[in-house]
This record gives sequence, C-alpha cells and structure tokens, in this order.
Amino acid sequence: MHTLNIDFNLQLKNKLIQLYKSKRIPHALLLNGKEGCGHFQLGFFLANLLLCQKANEQPCGSCPSCRKFLAFQHPDIHFSFPIHISKASNTEISDDKRNEFISFVKKYKTIGKNTWNATLGNESKQSVIGVKESQSINKKLLLTSYEGGPKVLFMWLAESMNLQASNKLLKLIEEPPERTFFIFITNQKEQLLPTIKSRLQCIDIPSPKNPEIVNFLEKEFNLKREDAVKYADTSNRNLHAAVNNYLNSSENISQLPIFIKWMRLCYTRNISDNIDWANEFSKVGREGVQIFLIYSLEIFRNCIVGHYNESINDLKEDEQEFLNKFKPFVNNNNIVQITALIEEACLHIERNANLKILLLDISIKLYQLLKINKQNKE
Repeated sequence: MHTLNIDFNLQLKNKLIQLYKSKRIPHALLLNGKEGCGHFQLGFFLANLLLCQKANEQPCGSCPSCRKFLAFQHPDIHFSFPIHISKASNTEISDDKRNEFISFVKKYKTIGKNTWNATLGNESKQSVIGVKESQSINKKLLLTSYEGGPKVLFMWLAESMNLQASNKLLKLIEEPPERTFFIFITNQKEQLLPTIKSRLQCIDIPSPKNPEIVNFLEKEFNLKREDAVKYADTSNRNLHAAVNNYLNSSENISQLPIFIKWMRLCYTRNISDNIDWANEFSKVGREGVQIFLIYSLEIFRNCIVGHYNESINDLKEDEQEFLNKFKPFVNNNNIVQITALIEEACLHIERNANLKILLLDISIKLYQLLKINKQNKE
C-alpha cells in the first residue's frame, strides 16, 4: 500500500514539509475539519514523514521504516480510535480492533465515523476512546523507541475521548518523552476538553473541491473521469462520502424510486404515511440515509440547472424524465432553504440524531418549501 493520496490541501502539506525540514514540527498537533476534508490523509502523511529514515520533502517509501509504516507494522506508530467498549467481549482499547481498523483504512483510503461504527457492528451505538486506552497510550509512549527514531501517536476522532481518558493524557502531552509526537484528528475540535485543546497547535483543514475529489478517485480507485465526476458531484465536498458512494454503488438499488416516493409523501402531507416511511427507511442506517440525502440534494440542485438547460449531462434517462416533471417545484425561491435543510440534516446524522425523527422533520419542512413553487418573474 502506498501512502494515502493527498493531492489537495497542498498549501498545508507544503507548510508541514517546511516545518519538518526546519525541525519545527510541533510535538502536539491538531488537524481539524469536517468529515472527508482530508485531515486523516494529511496526518497519515506527516506520521510517515516523521518515521521515514531517508525523508527530505517526501517519505521515501522504500526504506525499512517506510515499508513497515505502509504495511501498518511499524512498532513506533500507535493508532488510537474510538471503539464500542465492551468488557463482556474483552474490547476496551484500540488494539482490540486494530485489524478491523487497518482493513477499513485499506478499503476506503479515507475514513468516516458512521461507516466505522457500522463496521464495528452497530452504527447507532456511540463509539468512544476510554480511560483504558489512555492508560495503554501512556505505557507505550513511555517505552524506548523500538527503531531508535521518533514515536508517534495518531489519534483519529480525538473528540471521542471521555473525560477520564482526556485527563489521563494531559501530563503526557504537556511533558512528552523525547522525540514523541502527537497527531490528533478531529471533526469537531470544540468537543475536545479545553485543557487538551490548549496544549495542541491547531490547523483547520478546508473541505476539498470537487476536482480534487475527482483526482483522488481516479488515482486511488482507477475510476474513469466521468465516473469520478459523478461520485464527486454527489459527495457535498466530503471525500469519504464520495468513496462510500462508489464502493456501495453496485450494492444499492436505484435511489430515484425512493426519492420519487418520498417527494409524493411530502407533497401530500399525510402524516401517518410519512411516519411509516421514516420508520421503514431509517432501517438502512446512518450511512445509507446520508448517502440518500446527498443524492436528493443533487436532484434538487439539478432542478435549478434544468430551468436553464433542457438536458443535463450525466443524468440517466429516467432521472432526466423525472426532473422535467419535478423541476417546477424547485426554484430560486426555495432552493437555498432546501439546501440548508438537507445539509443540516447530514450534520445531525453525524452527531447521532434519531433517524426516524429526523426524516419525519425533513418531510414536514419540505412540504412547506415545495409549496413555494412559482418563481418571481423578472
């Protein structure tokens, strides 16, 4: 496995390279951004750079250290991540799910909270980084480096640490052993314990642009450009969503019939039928609902484009036929509110909102918005 592709956020990547060359990499770094922004890839690159034996501006990829790192076998890189803690199944620290985590990263080459929770076996259950994980980290990092070089803690979703876990790491972060680096990845840095956050140097990572996601999909998954564009366009600038859409595309039934049924239910405003639909559709899980909402958002946006173009490239025949009938209900008077409604819903899904209540709430609000169906004539 080669190092994860990061042909985006190049300015931040180059900043880290310059800090490395001048030996000014902070010992405790926080990379923060929305899910799918590429902070995982950037942190992975930095960890590889720190451990490479022949690095200049890039990890060499061929030294013994790089080969071990890229095979997830380097003894001085310690991956920490949230898990479903269970004493009954003897699952209390990240190492207990290390093999699953490595397989997950190799498959997706990016990472998402809901997809990871589903991999753990229960998408709705909250995953955490507990105090036993912090105790394990302390023991590992206080040991001498196996390879004689630096040691690196790579913690994904550091905001998942509970209070006890956070407090247990404070002294270690403040007074680290020599040549020990902490790389924390967060989607919501405001959820970190303030005393932890104050000890980290934070870099905020912007979400990638669609052409950057297209490039990633082409290089990492050998997609044709037209296919990569399709998945990027429905990702809402979320790299992981684009990858997940691609990997699950052959397994999913067409989203269009579901969308058509949903819109009919929204427009008729039969509360009982909408409740039944929300209860049934929520069974696809958080990731499935999020993928569907992103697809729906693309349909709404295509309606606006359809007011100015008779046909839209990359649309299937049945999608184009439906769009021609549906586009009068989506216009410049309601598209901003519809977009905000769905984007906010996707954010709530990431924060563990109740799917049944969320879907019903969107349906009721969409009824009101779809009634605003006449554009102002200029």
